[in-house]
Amino acid sequence: MWFERRSRSSRRERNCEQQASAPPRQGGVFGSIHQPIKQPPKKAAISSHRWTVEVSAELSTRLRRAARARARPPEMLVNDILERGLEQETLRVHAEHALASLTPREQEVTWLAARGQTNHQIADALVISSETVKSHIHNVLIKFGLRSKSDLRLLLLDLGIRWWQDDTT
Repeated sequence: MWFERRSRSSRRERNCEQQASAPPRQGGVFGSIHQPIKQPPKKAAISSHRWTVEVSAELSTRLRRAARARARPPEMLVNDILERGLEQETLRVHAEHALASLTPREQEVTWLAARGQTNHQIADALVISSETVKSHIHNVLIKFGLRSKSDLRLLLLDLGIRWWQDDTT
């Protein structure tokens, strides 16, 4: 299997191309004059990288079947899968960093909120005020970059982080 990665040309390469295509100058006492020269339009420079990846026969067969079912070349499917996987991994790493940055009390509040408890239920369970729970929830949501407790629960479930569940359930 192989896939293609396209990247933009660097700023330095573009500057070199622009300087090379600049019209010749005529020097004079008071400076230089640009004389326009008609040149054919340039094509965008796109460099591509091809990687060779070894996969098992079973995985290769599954990828080809999935590509055929979607009427797409296997290379495009592999590229899409890798992009989604990298996005998912980035989210997971961000969530792990956010979890590690929580205070012990924020962890308790997050644990109860992720289990679907209301602020009042969390306050009763931790023997704190509802306003304190709101404050902790607000801090947790900021650390995760989310807007609501339901977003927090969905994020943790989507990432496979089920650290709030008891072994008994």
